[in-house]
Amino acid sequence: MKQQYDDTFLARWASGELTTNELAEFKASSAYSEYKMILDGVAHLEAPSYNQEANFKATLAKIERQKEKQEVKVRRLIPNWAYAAAACLVLFLGAMFMFQETSYSTDLAQQNTIELPDGSIAQLNADSKITHKKYNWGRSLELEGEAFFKVKKGSTFSVTTKEGTVTVLGTEFTVNSRNKFYQVICYEGKVQVIAGNEKQVLTPGKAFNIQQNKTNLLNISEQNPSWIAQESSFTSIAILQVVEELERQYGISIKGKENLKNAKFTGRFSHSNLKLALTTVFDTMEIPYTFDADQKVSIQKY
Repeated sequence: MKQQYDDTFLARWASGELTTNELAEFKASSAYSEYKMILDGVAHLEAPSYNQEANFKATLAKIERQKEKQEVKVRRLIPNWAYAAAACLVLFLGAMFMFQETSYSTDLAQQNTIELPDGSIAQLNADSKITHKKYNWGRSLELEGEAFFKVKKGSTFSVTTKEGTVTVLGTEFTVNSRNKFYQVICYEGKVQVIAGNEKQVLTPGKAFNIQQNKTNLLNISEQNPSWIAQESSFTSIAILQVVEELERQYGISIKGKENLKNAKFTGRFSHSNLKLALTTVFDTMEIPYTFDADQKVSIQKY
């Protein structure tokens, strides 16, 4: 704009010396309204001793200086620390986004089946919970309680609990992580279990558990977890774990568990009939108990 309309041109315009064509072209330009505003301002200046051309040039210079000052002020309205704070905020929000978690849980006497982000299936037993990253989950999750997994083939899939970690590629298995009890059963493929100093590779029909601070390798004949079919089965499991599973599957509280002796149970109980389930477990283990009309259960000393 300044190259097209130099000081000589603008001075001729201000003094009315432009040709008709020059004036028409100038009025059609985008610069005309800006310079007309300047010229109108010059006309109101109280400086009669100066000629119009000199006043016009002085006004242009003043306006240019004001523009430069305004640009500096605008830039200073956003100090450097604000840019740094904005960058930190972006990083913080990005981290929050990346570390958001998704959780699924079940109550007492409840089961739930979840499809995971890669299409794998997790079926939760009663009173259980799984958690994984909402975004970029990496086929990794945390488990509290018991779940049966049908894992699609792909990269390593891992299940982490307080007691240990299970890693697989594509397989079917259960993980049970309760208070002072940990068990992994392989139904298909291969499962690697790492728990403390223990490392085991399980094939179909093999189980590994830790109970009462002892590790055990077991053979399992079932093709799928029995609790999916509304039964709980046990192979040489501490009776306290069995009684606690009764509580979970029926949503009850059994009194007198401190009276239980150190014994192991092999067998199963149904999830559909509490009276039958109590008979199956307690009568088999010769444990005295009471069961009243309000379905309150209490284990007696023996």
